[in-house]
Amino acid sequence: MGLVNLREMLSDADTQRYAVGAFNVVNLESLQAILEAAVEKRSPVILNIAEVHFKYIDLESISPVIQRAAEQVPVPVALHLDHGIHFETIVRALRCGFTSVMFDGSTLPYEENVQATRDVVRMAHAVGVTVEAELGHVGGEEGGTEGAQSDPALYTDPDQAADFVKKTGVDALAVAIGSAHGLYKRKPKLDFERLVQIKDATGIPLVLHGGSGIPNEDFRKAIELGICKINVFTEMSQSATRQIKDKLQKDPDFFSFPDLMLMAREAIKETVMEKMDIFGSSTICQAPNAFCQTCGACVLANLDNPQESFSSETCKSCDSSKVDISQEEITKLVSEVLRRLASEKKVAG
Repeated sequence: MGLVNLREMLSDADTQRYAVGAFNVVNLESLQAILEAAVEKRSPVILNIAEVHFKYIDLESISPVIQRAAEQVPVPVALHLDHGIHFETIVRALRCGFTSVMFDGSTLPYEENVQATRDVVRMAHAVGVTVEAELGHVGGEEGGTEGAQSDPALYTDPDQAADFVKKTGVDALAVAIGSAHGLYKRKPKLDFERLVQIKDATGIPLVLHGGSGIPNEDFRKAIELGICKINVFTEMSQSATRQIKDKLQKDPDFFSFPDLMLMAREAIKETVMEKMDIFGSSTICQAPNAFCQTCGACVLANLDNPQESFSSETCKSCDSSKVDISQEEITKLVSEVLRRLASEKKVAG
């Protein structure tokens, strides 16, 4: 049934106390692996494309492929921009049909982060796209190979989080509570007390970045306390490269690149399915539930045959969350933000 945004997806996760995995797409093999895992596990899924990964894929070329793939699977799929840093990137994602974007202004001064995030929310909500933001700062680098660690001085402040959510209107908030991107130098220690305070202060779905390497029991506790979306990439990358290394060590003369990609795809798929089990999202789409009333993506009557047509009587469409706005108004909104951005660059220069 095509792509959905995060509003209903994370709302159900918040209510039912599970988390939806957000897995990074860096090529067609990773896309296939993630979607195959979601179908087998009957799980909603978020396809992340990170701005830092644009060097691996062409955004405008792969977006139609993802949209077409989402139409073929019987589970809810969201296409999400991960760690969008520049306004131009946000606009590109909106034009490419992304259903959710993350604007990461976490390195900006607080008031600048608020203003920039508010502008992104205004643009995105006008076309029914949800927005995630980050407050505090999650350490490490996306897909980094160096040891990562978090800095308690940069953890999310609960009171500031409440103010930020109120002023910006974001749909989800990525929090810094002890996780980090990339490989951990040591076992991460999540600040669960802070997580409770942030959830109580904001009341919106919370997001955990740096999901590779966190102990399973910590995942489960974080989900129980309000985490609804968990980002994973490093473990996917590790499992894929490990599979290729093992094959080449056993057979140094092996030279079939396409078969190596198939092996990598299978390894990624296994990792994604394992995470879905841990996050509690497996079997969410196994049978009708409250989510189905607004999802518009589940093909509940045909889970074992996703090619069959979907009856609109089975689920209600979530398109009601979209705002009726003309193309002219959308262009005006985008132009206004880009003008402000150009003005800020001029002043800075």
